[in-house]
Amino acid sequence: MKGRMLLLLVLILLCAPAVWADGPGTHYYTLQDEQGRTITMTGRELDPGDRYIASDNRLYEVGDTQGSIVQVRYVETIELPDISHLLGAQVGRAKEGGGVVGIYHTHNAESYVPTSGTDSKDDGEGDILQVGKALADALEEQGITVHWSTNSHLPHDGQAYMRSRRTATELLGENPDTLIDVHRDATPPEVYETEVEGVPSTKVRLVVGRQNQNREANLEYAKRIKAVGDKMYPGFIEGIFDARGNYNQDLGPKTILLEFGAHTNSLEEAKQAAKVFAKIIPAAAGLTTAERGEAEKQIGLAASRSLVWILGIAAVVVVAFLLISQGRIGSPVKFFRREMGLGNQDEEGEQDR
Repeated sequence: MKGRMLLLLVLILLCAPAVWADGPGTHYYTLQDEQGRTITMTGRELDPGDRYIASDNRLYEVGDTQGSIVQVRYVETIELPDISHLLGAQVGRAKEGGGVVGIYHTHNAESYVPTSGTDSKDDGEGDILQVGKALADALEEQGITVHWSTNSHLPHDGQAYMRSRRTATELLGENPDTLIDVHRDATPPEVYETEVEGVPSTKVRLVVGRQNQNREANLEYAKRIKAVGDKMYPGFIEGIFDARGNYNQDLGPKTILLEFGAHTNSLEEAKQAAKVFAKIIPAAAGLTTAERGEAEKQIGLAASRSLVWILGIAAVVVVAFLLISQGRIGSPVKFFRREMGLGNQDEEGEQDR
């Protein structure tokens, strides 16, 4: 009985979402390469081994952080999925009844200072909800079924993703083709400022958690989103973080976290970005008839690679169970945090940016 309880504890620890702490207030981090060139900025803490795919598809790996400077090393220039066969309106237009999308907000208090005079609203009715609504409305105009949740997950702390996990699970009951967690970043405004077809807008950054069994599929999905975005609106996708955490992305192969601008951008610009992004999603997620098969094939191949991750987890569980039963390790909690690179989650927290 004792052994079964320990094994159950192990499985719970492995399934729990890791935390990626957000920088408080207006604090942000600058990613610099070996030559001291600024690659991008972010309001999020990064860990050694995290990776970032920049807007020019150059892949960087995070090294040490010294104060607000994050040292990154150039690894390679990646190739995005081939979408060269896509043509004109076929890229962005879903057909009637062409798919289901779920949208929610883990940090529902996030707001935009130029619009509301604050970066966070204590009542949980943050500006970010209006960005989610703009995205939902724009998708519905294309004949896509959208399930948009305004559930509050306050407070904005280290357990926010555990609370939003309940919302994400509820949305999965609607069988969405893709599940989107809508956020905003915390950087100087110029990081995200842009224009799309002459209209002021923010850029969008994608976030993939590298500690979940769907990481390969979700990363491939993010790359596919960027490939479609680059074709339709070059420069609109700021980049892709592949970093510590899981952000409930273990729930499915096409779950993604999106950042629409920063707290220093305006709400109207972020809403405009949501309308633009809605034109990218159909082809990227395989909601169009023409793209469904190709999208499933690309993302499915990546999902099969995730089996290696799952088998590795299973091996760790077996070894840990044996070590625990033999009394060779003391705390199973500390053991799995160390082995899975989860760090001390009790000391990590998420604060309003």
